[in-house]
Amino acid sequence: MEKDSALYQLMDTRMNGIMNGIVSDDGEYQAILRKSDIYSGELDRMDLSKEIRLLIDRYVSEQNALGSRFGMLAYLLGFSDCKAMFFGKCLPTEAKELSQER
Repeated sequence: MEKDSALYQLMDTRMNGIMNGIVSDDGEYQAILRKSDIYSGELDRMDLSKEIRLLIDRYVSEQNALGSRFGMLAYLLGFSDCKAMFFGKCLPTEAKELSQER
């Protein structure tokens, strides 16, 4: 899918704008955030070297990027499925069919 397509632009608007309001009201998201803050505080109290803290930060950042990208791709897939159903197209069900669709 092209990154300048209407679907990508819609995803960008929804994920980077509207999602902020949704997650602020979501109890499960807020619970995960509080638990993450606890772990962050524990790391701060460990008095780790700058190099180790940087490595941990880079690792966590990449893990966050993976989760974020997965969510965006799932959003695109779901939206594409809805579009296909709306236009009466048959949706592929096999992994082989799905990979050929791209």
